[in-house]
Amino acid sequence: MDALTFEQETEHLSPIVVVATIALIAVFVVGLIYQAVGLAV
Repeated sequence: MDALTFEQETEHLSPIVVVATIALIAVFVVGLIYQAVGLAV
């Protein structure tokens, strides 16, 4: 039952997962840029 419920909920959770993933990638990229600037200076 849990598996079926999760599959049905997946469509509802997809936008949240996408936004969270984009946010994590953005933070990671900002961190890399910050480190690059720190090394350059």
